[in-house]
Amino acid sequence: MTTKNPHEICIWESKKNCSDCGLKGKLHCHLNIKYSIIFGIPFFIAFIPAFVGLILLGFPLNLISILSWIGYIVFFFLVWEPQILCSHCPYYAEGKSKTLHCSINYGFLKTSKFKPGPMSKFENVQFLIGANIIFLIPVVFLIIGQLWIYLGITLFGIVLWYIFIQLYVCKDCVNFSCILNRVPKKERDEFLKKNPKMYKAWKESGYQFEDE
Repeated sequence: MTTKNPHEICIWESKKNCSDCGLKGKLHCHLNIKYSIIFGIPFFIAFIPAFVGLILLGFPLNLISILSWIGYIVFFFLVWEPQILCSHCPYYAEGKSKTLHCSINYGFLKTSKFKPGPMSKFENVQFLIGANIIFLIPVVFLIIGQLWIYLGITLFGIVLWYIFIQLYVCKDCVNFSCILNRVPKKERDEFLKKNPKMYKAWKESGYQFEDE
């Protein structure tokens, strides 16, 4: 165990240890630009037209909407989401760093402590509500401004983003308790058993392993 890996999570050990791992190539265990691209491009397909539409609302509605939206995004990603979602992820267990080194929220300030156990149902509900508010804010303002073209493109981008992350990100993600996670139970169980602190916390939470 090192200062980089105080929680003894395997993804923070040397990659040499991955050579004989049965999960190699099946899970997003290490930083990979592929996931950043898949997650980011559809997100900005929704974000950019929404932002342009808000600018076109005219003063002072554009200022109110943009400040409200950006302010909430900062609050969600730096305060709310880390407490309910990110802190349960193995990427949050890197001990020596004050910022995240995952493919999705790379460089974000870590504002919570690593929680080896699964998310609670209440945390999952909070995550769904909080994540949906991100695009609910501009959608409401675009409807008020009757900017239907920008609204349509924004909604298309949101749907596209959700489809892409479900197909190409959530099926590999090691934050297993997230309500959007699609990793098969067999692979989830195998990963948890490789990480004793997570295994113990999940088992104590009532999680059932298939072969126990």
